[in-house]
Amino acid sequence: MHKPLLAASGLLCCYPVLAQELPGTLDIVITAGRGETLIREAPGSISVISRHELEQQGGDNVQEVLQGTPGITLQGLGSGGRKTISLRGLESRHTLIMIDGRRIPASNDSIGPNTDYQYDWIPLEQIERIEVVRGPLSVLYGSDALGGAINIITRRPAARPHADLMLGSRSTAGSEGGDGHELRFNIGGGIGEQVRIGLSGQQSRRSALESRLTPGTSALEGREKQQLGLQLDWNWGEGQHLKLEHTDVQEQRWQDAVTRTGTAYQSRYDINRTQTSLGWEGRLGDIETRARAYQGQIDITNRATQGVTPTSPQTLDEQVLEAGAVFTPDAQARHRINTGLEYRRETLEHPNLDSSEDSVDTRAAFVQDTVRLGQHTRLTAGIRRDDHAVFGAETSPRIAISHDLNEKLTLKASYGHGFHAPSIKQTAPGYSFQSGPFLIRSNPDLKPESNKALELGFHFGADLLTLDAALFRNAVDDLIDTRFNQLLDNGLQEWRYDNIHSATLQGLEVATRTKLTPALHLKGSYQYLDARDGDDIRLERRPRHTLSAGLEWNFGGWDSSLRAEHVADQLIIPPASNTLTALPDYTLWHAAFSRPLGKGLNLRLGINNLTDVRLEDKSPDFRHEEYPRTVRVELNGSF
Repeated sequence: MHKPLLAASGLLCCYPVLAQELPGTLDIVITAGRGETLIREAPGSISVISRHELEQQGGDNVQEVLQGTPGITLQGLGSGGRKTISLRGLESRHTLIMIDGRRIPASNDSIGPNTDYQYDWIPLEQIERIEVVRGPLSVLYGSDALGGAINIITRRPAARPHADLMLGSRSTAGSEGGDGHELRFNIGGGIGEQVRIGLSGQQSRRSALESRLTPGTSALEGREKQQLGLQLDWNWGEGQHLKLEHTDVQEQRWQDAVTRTGTAYQSRYDINRTQTSLGWEGRLGDIETRARAYQGQIDITNRATQGVTPTSPQTLDEQVLEAGAVFTPDAQARHRINTGLEYRRETLEHPNLDSSEDSVDTRAAFVQDTVRLGQHTRLTAGIRRDDHAVFGAETSPRIAISHDLNEKLTLKASYGHGFHAPSIKQTAPGYSFQSGPFLIRSNPDLKPESNKALELGFHFGADLLTLDAALFRNAVDDLIDTRFNQLLDNGLQEWRYDNIHSATLQGLEVATRTKLTPALHLKGSYQYLDARDGDDIRLERRPRHTLSAGLEWNFGGWDSSLRAEHVADQLIIPPASNTLTALPDYTLWHAAFSRPLGKGLNLRLGINNLTDVRLEDKSPDFRHEEYPRTVRVELNGSF
């Protein structure tokens, strides 16, 4: 059920896209400090995926285009081949995903643990770039940013009328399925000198991929989605900017499965997402001000054939009001102070909740000061206070320092505290659900998960080479899991949510890009991760070694690239054995080619998974799957 947008008493904080794109790099980022910052001066480790890279990789959603980004690995969910993003080994629920700084509803936590619905909120054609910040950002964004944030920056409509159109197809090797097609568009322009309007859309379909291990079941679920995004920008006075945005996504997913009793059936999901935002930014004297109101909602319904009981329908609704200001209190502009207030209400509709609905309110305030300590040193210090209706108050500090040794080399160090609030299901009094012989109950006394993170690193930037490296350590406490409570009279095992785990995740990251010749570029990244629980036992689904590399060149009018992703030394706990088991290493290769055809047309060709790797052929213990070798053909037009 759709609810009305919050009243316009709170308005949008607009984030202008002013970054200047260099070959493969962007100099200015906004997520790490909630404002424009040079990437070499920004606190923490940051990666940026540019519009050019988005087009070159040819992914179907945000998750796919982020594969190979430093610090990012994938964790399989075991349902329909789904997988989620892990940042420095932390769970997907510990990474906040935003669109232009607006958080999207945390469906991977509140809806269910086997969901990946957070990666399909806007059409890819609407994306300008994606910023990935590794390390706690709760000081700026509150809960869910325990381990970092992914901010999707959208394209601002141009003043002159324009239209971009893409037609694409996907053809996989073999006869198990996985073929698909796609249509994307982005149109817009100015109305007079003050108003700009943009409209983006995407329609795509990809068939289910049959399992080789269990014929008749799906290794990857089928997907069909229709996405529409609207932007309206109004510069209604000097320094005054109003922005209205709306996104609507309708998605269908299906997979063939077999029950424990051997009944073959098909499960189908209808997933509807909407988000509406209205906001303003402007100047009041020397103070930059911003305000925003937005609402996001995801609605999920399941159907099953052969009399199999479907999962319960759910609706997650999130309403946010926020306002803030940035100012420099001293004439020398040594200080840049960023302040903000936020109110958020999260509502979950589920038949197992009391009254079939429950809500949680959160209020927050933060302040952050970036101080220039001389010409070459910057200190960033901030603190945030969140008041949660269930667990109470949480304070999140952060401090970071960067120092320029010379014009090319900058040293960085940071310490931050992050937290993740329990979900409504985990804390709502009386909530329970049954899964096989298990009955899982809520716990209103849960505490938030917390993280104390330390990072040391450097950034080197020259004309022909950029190099970033960082040592990191995350000490996570009060991780939420289920604990056995009692055996009930009816034979069910009663389990209860509780704060039972702690973990330490530490390691090394290195990322580089070099210009070998004017037409030949090389890039690569490596992560070493040591992830252990409080008993010094390695955590599952956290590969120790993750390597990505890419070569880009131009020859004969073709822009070409070859990419590789290597994952090694990973453990998993299979349901059958319930013991840590080693997974095989694997490498994925991808190639892409593009060239202009004239009159605004471009041809793009790609081959994903060149060597046709199937994870289930390597081990039945993998909880996700990759599409087989896939030939991608796209025709792009810009008018």
